[in-house]
Amino acid sequence: MVKKQSFWYRLGSGFVIGLGLVIPGVSGGVLAMVVGLYESIIAAIAKPFVNWRDNIRLLLPLGIGAAICLLFLARILEYLFAQHTLPTLYFFFGLVIASLPSMVRLANRKGFRLSFLVSLCIGVVLLLLVTSLPRHAGGEATATFGLLRSAMQGATLGVGLVIPGLSASFLLIAFGFYEELLGAAVHLDLQILIPAALGFVPTIVLASRVMDWLFKWKHSHVSYAIIGLMLGSLWVAFPGWPRTSLELVLCAGLFALGIGIASLFLRERAV
Repeated sequence: MVKKQSFWYRLGSGFVIGLGLVIPGVSGGVLAMVVGLYESIIAAIAKPFVNWRDNIRLLLPLGIGAAICLLFLARILEYLFAQHTLPTLYFFFGLVIASLPSMVRLANRKGFRLSFLVSLCIGVVLLLLVTSLPRHAGGEATATFGLLRSAMQGATLGVGLVIPGLSASFLLIAFGFYEELLGAAVHLDLQILIPAALGFVPTIVLASRVMDWLFKWKHSHVSYAIIGLMLGSLWVAFPGWPRTSLELVLCAGLFALGIGIASLFLRERAV
């Protein structure tokens, strides 16, 4: 499959998939499906030493494209979150909410069972439990916790890129990690980026293997658990209500724009 696409196609696909790294509400896994490379990527990451030359030809341009995307958009998003936090978050909320109906339809493609709701609740509770963990530590534990925190950021990115429908960057917002990691990418802060990479690499390999097995075993239950994670993210990351009339109009407009863009994207994907 690798040989059917040119280097430039894979490079461009990497840029597209990289949107899932930086734009909350955008799933890297879904984008990989859109460009037709999801199964190839999962197989290459899950078993990197099988056909390793083809795997390198696939993953290297994808990685370069994703890095270009990150460097290109990181500064823009850092500015938006610093200067227009609430409207920016409402736009991303629109993106996430618009994707939920398609996730439900995909999960119910072989019918609906009440047991699916148990999986949904597990996803919500898991997200709430993780985000309830303390975000800061003091005293002698600060340095160690900082390394663990950065590794968790990388692990979250890895999970979000592998699981279709789950936005890694939106999860980072829910966990309180997003702006810190985004700033580290903009300013090339290696004290954060290196531990994040150490969390990212093993997580994406493990997640690829687990997702390949889970979707074959219990596709619908896993899909509902992902929906639960998304709902939990919306609850935790909710930024509050607009405070002025102008802010209300701006937030409502951007929320609607997010829904419109996501709906258009999903409609094109279904064609």
